[in-house]
Amino acid sequence: MTDRHKTHFSLIYLPLLIQLKCHETASLPDYMGSTLHGIMGWALLPHKDVYQYLFENRSFGGAKQDIINPYIIEPPGFHGVYKAGEELRFQFILLGDAVQYCEPVIKILAETRWFKMGAERKLFELTEIRQGQTLQLIWKNGGVEWKNAVSQLVPDTAQKNSTYGSIHFLTPLRIRRKGSLLLTVDFPTIIRNITRRMSDLTERYGGYVDFAEIETLQYLSEMVQEVSSGVYLNNIDRYSTRRNMKMDLSGLMGAMTFQGELSVFTPWLNAASVLHIGRNVTFGCGKIDVVFGNIE
Repeated sequence: MTDRHKTHFSLIYLPLLIQLKCHETASLPDYMGSTLHGIMGWALLPHKDVYQYLFENRSFGGAKQDIINPYIIEPPGFHGVYKAGEELRFQFILLGDAVQYCEPVIKILAETRWFKMGAERKLFELTEIRQGQTLQLIWKNGGVEWKNAVSQLVPDTAQKNSTYGSIHFLTPLRIRRKGSLLLTVDFPTIIRNITRRMSDLTERYGGYVDFAEIETLQYLSEMVQEVSSGVYLNNIDRYSTRRNMKMDLSGLMGAMTFQGELSVFTPWLNAASVLHIGRNVTFGCGKIDVVFGNIE
């Protein structure tokens, strides 16, 4: 049982590392978040309960547009052309109560087995599914080890004496303010996004968050100084077959460094490296990496 007096937040997650094998040469997009979102949606669509809970959760919340969905897709890095025999790996991460859908999701993917990807609909075959953190095998060639499909807590460990830190935006960071995409970002904005995301997830999908701590963090975040910024806008347009329209997945990429008393923020920023921040995280946007240190 979680001792709420000693935790900043508490949320479980289960990362599924999915491996597909290419069976014919395929030219795929540089950024595959939309493509992978499409094949997952296509596979799950016939299974109403699973699809609605994961992909259309706002229908359970009075059709509110800002209802947060309980999964993340993490696409692979740029690869371009896949040749027959090459493997494509990506993560499908279930959050909070959505972990209960792990078994049906795996069974559906195993039954589907074959996926068509790219503009030319090239064939890829599901070959294995692992637990994304432990790398324990869950499914392969019809064999299943359910005991390896273990959820875990989003890390909330604080790194003491941290006075220097860097944040690397690995996939496009999409934050809107008054309807417009932000072209710059500061430390308070980053903290505001991860604390709000954690609050929304725990409220809807189970867990806990220390709201008093969040208020304190917002105040303290204003005192952190930006040392350097190498952030740029990466323009990405993708066509959505399901929506029959172009999707703008453009966002900020690059890195920033900060200086100040960062220890209190480290649990939340480490959590952000798992949960992503900003909009369109279900397409893989907003993935970050963080590094902390001490300057004497």
